[in-house]
Order: sequence, then C-alpha cells, then structure tokens
Amino acid sequence: MSERPIIESVHNPRIKQAARLRDAKSRRKLNRFLIDGWREIELAVQFGVELETIFFSSDTTHPSLAVAGARRGFELQLQPVTAKVLERISYGQRQDTPVAVAVTPKFELQYVPWRPPQILLVLDRTEKPGNLGACLRTAAAAGVSAVVLTDPVCEPCNPNTIRASRGSLFSVPLAVTTCAEFQAYCRLHSIPCFTARVDASTDLWRQDFTAGAALVFGSEAQGLGVDWQGDALRSFSIPMQGAPDSLNLSNSAAISLYEAVRQNRCSQ
Repeated sequence: MSERPIIESVHNPRIKQAARLRDAKSRRKLNRFLIDGWREIELAVQFGVELETIFFSSDTTHPSLAVAGARRGFELQLQPVTAKVLERISYGQRQDTPVAVAVTPKFELQYVPWRPPQILLVLDRTEKPGNLGACLRTAAAAGVSAVVLTDPVCEPCNPNTIRASRGSLFSVPLAVTTCAEFQAYCRLHSIPCFTARVDASTDLWRQDFTAGAALVFGSEAQGLGVDWQGDALRSFSIPMQGAPDSLNLSNSAAISLYEAVRQNRCSQ
C-alpha cells in the first residue's frame, strides 16, 4: 500500500477517469465504480471488495486503512488530493468525503448461498437506486441469506444505491440474473418461491416460511409480470387498511422479510 504526492488539479488524468465513473456506461465499460465515505469504504474492504485507490482530503488521515488492503491481498493506493479535487469526484460535490475506486464484484448466482430454512430477497426489474439501497439495508438488518436481482433496470453499484444501503451492498451476498435463470435455480434447489402481489388472495400472515423461502417483489411501477406466474409459485399480499392500494417497495420488503425471519426463529 502506498501514499502519493497530493493531486491539486481537477484535470489530472486519474481524477478525470474517476469522475467518469459517475456515469453508468463508464462503470460498465471499465468494470469499476466509486464508493463514497469512510464507513462504506471500510465495509467494502471488510467484505472483500477489491479497491484500487482511495482519494481523500490531504487535511485528514485514516490510519485504520493503512494495512487493510494488504490484509485482503490487493495493492491499495492512498491518494491525497485537495478539497477542490475531492469536490470534483465525490457524490454531492462534497469536500470532506473520501472516494474509493473499486473493482466491480462478480454478482453471479452461483455464489448465492442456500440452505433451508434460509431466506432470500428477490427484486425483479427494480428501477429506483434509492429503493434498491433501502432494500439491501433491510436485508442486512434482517439477516437474509442473499439478495437476488432479476433483470434489474438500475445497477447495484449506482452511487445512490450504495448511499441508501449505508454500505450494506457489500455485506449481503448479491446476485444479478434473469427471471428464468433464477426460477430454474429455485427448482434445482427446491427453494419455495413466494411472490408479492397486491391482488393475491392469501395474505402474508397465512403463508408458511418455516422451510425457508425466496420472497419476490416486482418493480415500483409495474409490480410482477406474467413471468412470475405458475403453479410452483405462491403469491401473497400485505393486508392494508385505508386509502393506500400499495406500499413502497422497501417497506413491503421489510414487512415481509421480518415476518419470514420471525417464523424461522419461532420454529427452531
């Protein structure tokens, strides 16, 4: 791990390349993304995300990261920059928040752990990074086994997702796949699959999650499509009173996950 001379110019090639990672197309092309904030950076290192560089204000230090990269087996550069440079690359143009360049992890389904009665959270065609981040944060708090994104519209390494997840993106096993591939995975491993639908005839409290479950939620705008219908899938609704006809995605996921976890714990 090394620390280099202070970068003072926003036109420095390394700074310009880091700034480009605010764009989704550049993130996909370079297979890199940005992490803002010491807490989020520390969680990324703790859970094995490979970091290349941490840009931080030359007025601050953070000794706890001095050997973190070496312990994880990758070379991590600590790069001091001026407040103006940090403002150029940080989320929200902040001058006091460090920014790390990280290698995008492989979010592959084969890495998803499953052993009954574990719980999986499945988000289909999720559109809003903030909602995705909130769901990841809830999943981490509830202690789910993994989160699976099927045909997502927004990417998991979107800065809004990372920010909303409070770093939980790095602490929960995550896979990105298609609806068809995940359903095949469920059949292969005999995973009970429950789909959340506003018009389902059976409510959440009447479902049995004690054998483990994959809880599936659709997009904010469209819900779950016809791809998530079939005899092997059990649907449920969350009882509601009053005017609302649906709940926010992250709220729906939180209510359902904690009910599934509650049943798991009571059955042991």
